[in-house]
Amino acid sequence: MKRKVDLGDREVVLVGTKHVSKDSVEEVETVIEEEQPDIVGVELDENRLASLEGKTKWKDIDLLEAIKQGQGYLLAANLFLMIYQKKLGVKEGVKPGQELLNAVEVARNKDIDVELLDRDINDTFRRAYNNLTFWEKIKLLTGLVPGGNEGVQEISLEQDILDALVEELEDEFPTISQVFLEERNHIMADRMLEEEFDKAVMVVGAAHIKGTVQHLKNHTPYQEKDIKKTNLLKYLKYGFSLGIIGLLSLGFMRGGVEQLIELGVIWVAVNCIMSGLGAILARSHPKTWITSVTVAPFTSMVPLIGAGMVAAYVEARFHPPTVEELEAMTEISTYQELMDNQVGVILATLVLVSILGGFATILGGALLTLAVLFF
Repeated sequence: MKRKVDLGDREVVLVGTKHVSKDSVEEVETVIEEEQPDIVGVELDENRLASLEGKTKWKDIDLLEAIKQGQGYLLAANLFLMIYQKKLGVKEGVKPGQELLNAVEVARNKDIDVELLDRDINDTFRRAYNNLTFWEKIKLLTGLVPGGNEGVQEISLEQDILDALVEELEDEFPTISQVFLEERNHIMADRMLEEEFDKAVMVVGAAHIKGTVQHLKNHTPYQEKDIKKTNLLKYLKYGFSLGIIGLLSLGFMRGGVEQLIELGVIWVAVNCIMSGLGAILARSHPKTWITSVTVAPFTSMVPLIGAGMVAAYVEARFHPPTVEELEAMTEISTYQELMDNQVGVILATLVLVSILGGFATILGGALLTLAVLFF
């Protein structure tokens, strides 16, 4: 897909690509040859380019610090999507993002300036994730867990995997569409127009063409704004612990110490079983199982920290990945390979304990309510 935008004193030629397509790899080279631009702008940031060039330094990542800072979920989502995109690339016989790398290499070989137009992918993930509500995060992570969303398997090769995911989820998660498509369209157009050129070629995913053209023609500087959310669950979760305490207190007033103990057993059992199951399914160390079981009844009542974060921290602290395992992350292409790597075990512990722990919180609250009202 090729689209020319006349800006009066200069011209931008956009190439809309399929990120796992042989045709797109060839088209990018052809367009650059034909147009002979002054500059080539690509839908990449420094981290993604380094990854495509095989220069990603996983060994420099501090997993403990990432988990402490709440960035573990971003790493997990990024890895799941990376693996899925590699699967598509295998079917097409090309490396995912090869057309973007090809654009960079062709431009460099011709001594044409290259501009990386995209926002850092980690900032994009962070911005999207931080603006999702608690329950949206649970639903999204559930969909990203291997086997958790079979519908994703039907994504077309015409689209960037991220953009296709956005289209599939934008009705339920409008924040994702805004951050991954609309904001990036604006940013890439903004950065392209900041450069000096008579003719430029922009290489972007096909889903970005329409929005980027609009921003090129009707340019206003990009300004990051907070995404306003009106979801009451964001505030209700802070009152959940008070609700549990209220139920326990009501049970004590109605049935004395005996019923208080019964309610406590229900709460502890549900949270321990579900969080422990998550740790076991993640194939973490028994020490992590014990940690998950121990902290779950308490973390479920404190919205600031979850059992998943605690469990993943313990797993990373006492059973960190080796340097070889960190370096091998760039070569992982299947979920099985991921789970055979300690990095995958740590992130799976984070996700599975979080999801099952969240389910336990809801189930435990419901069971306490039933026990107080009807028994």
